[in-house]
Amino acid sequence: MKKLLFILLLPFVAFAQPDVKVNKKYYQVNYSQKYKQPVAVDYSIRTRECNATRKGMDFFAEKGIITSSNVDYANNDWDKGHMAPAADFCFSRDAMLSTFSYTNCALQHYKLNRGVWKELEAQEREWAKTDSIIIHIDVIFAKTPAKTAAGASIPQSFRKTVTFYSTKKKLVYEFPNVPPTKTLDKYLIKN
Repeated sequence: MKKLLFILLLPFVAFAQPDVKVNKKYYQVNYSQKYKQPVAVDYSIRTRECNATRKGMDFFAEKGIITSSNVDYANNDWDKGHMAPAADFCFSRDAMLSTFSYTNCALQHYKLNRGVWKELEAQEREWAKTDSIIIHIDVIFAKTPAKTAAGASIPQSFRKTVTFYSTKKKLVYEFPNVPPTKTLDKYLIKN
């Protein structure tokens, strides 16, 4: 009977893909193998001298984790949006290279990624010149998310909480995963 039960449950176990916690030394990710996308990313930034460039760096898969791949980002409107941005980790080649993990990469509309999202990342680096900044990102999915042809789930929106270390002040931004229609300050939902 136990053997029969095991055989009957095997197909369900094979498709149960749990979230995994990924500690990349410089940042942490809660990663959904079901969605093939991160669901939360945490990191901190402070002013540091840049010693590394992106030259020669490309996204890579993590051994043993089911992730998106280049196929999910080909011929569509989705960028490989760094959640922990490479520019925040330019203090060493190892740190910057770690940000190219597919576990740190979300399907992000290219106009969002290259627009107000990038603008906020630059602003965070400015703030980090006077205080350490703690970042928490929630990657939000619809109940039944749209998927790429290769099967990765497309996030509905991104919520970024910026906490200033010395004052504990929090700024919360929320961005729908579509081309931006407003200025950065209009995406601030809590301060």
